[in-house]
Amino acid sequence: MNDNFTRLKKSIVLFCNAYGLKEFYLLLKYYRFSLTGSGKKPMLISMVDNRRKGKGLTDRFKGIVSVYALSKIEKVPYRCIYNHPCQLTDFLEPNEYNWIPRDGELGETIMDVRLKLLRKQRKVRRLLKALPVKKQMRVYANMDYLEEINRIYHTNYQWGTLFHELFKPTRELEDQLQFHQNKLGTNGYNACVFRFQAMLGDFKEYQFKPLPEAERRQLIHTNKEALMQLVKKSDLPVLVTSDSTTFLSEIRDLKNVYTIPGRVVHIDNAANEAGEVYMKSFVDFLMLSRAQCVYGMGTRNMYQTDFPRFAAKINNVPFERVIID
Repeated sequence: MNDNFTRLKKSIVLFCNAYGLKEFYLLLKYYRFSLTGSGKKPMLISMVDNRRKGKGLTDRFKGIVSVYALSKIEKVPYRCIYNHPCQLTDFLEPNEYNWIPRDGELGETIMDVRLKLLRKQRKVRRLLKALPVKKQMRVYANMDYLEEINRIYHTNYQWGTLFHELFKPTRELEDQLQFHQNKLGTNGYNACVFRFQAMLGDFKEYQFKPLPEAERRQLIHTNKEALMQLVKKSDLPVLVTSDSTTFLSEIRDLKNVYTIPGRVVHIDNAANEAGEVYMKSFVDFLMLSRAQCVYGMGTRNMYQTDFPRFAAKINNVPFERVIID
């Protein structure tokens, strides 16, 4: 009895030293208690589930690609568990690297698993301190650490290359992409993104509140005028995506402007939606990646979203941030 108690005490001390308090709490809450490991293979695992907020679609991909890069450096298997608010495999499937967990390979005890929460960590340093990987490290990350990783390890990983190694569209998603590309014509298209958050009252997003009606109308007018100027300068049709269906309904009939039908949601606040609702986010993201040039447009009080910037990185498409004065 005393020996067991001593072992338990020692294990608790070791865990408290290895984990932050929140990580230790989550480990005890979600994983089976055991004083012995099961010998599961060490690996790095990106986590997107309902136990932690994942932020937007782009932020989730930032973390996934960063952790995958580390797995290549560490030469350990990489897996991705993405099941909230939808299954990633409904839209993207493995391309060159199979990131789907195999049957029976995941550890589920506190001795097999380590957790790393990087949601608010600006630097990857905290994760690097836990390397080399000796257990199955489940990482919640939603920032882009690739530049820092390249600097530390003297590597030259490219975000788009890593994304392509991991992902290709499912047949259903690719069919939708081809449909919209055909609509836009064979000469290609430019793309423009407007991010309003909750300013136009389309949906709830965290603590943000809608503007008064008069200010909404003025904001729509200002952005619409800027878009019209951009379209005039473009030799190609312009695909416009936005998180606001209100704005899209205002501009969809403009000459040489193309919009993709469907309801827009913020993926971090949209559980239990129909699959087609989540599909819209993936269609928008990958359609941007196939444009000739991508613009992120908005006034100074609008959020300068990374959605178009990282979509452009997938295929190394030129990206320009346009601030409307």
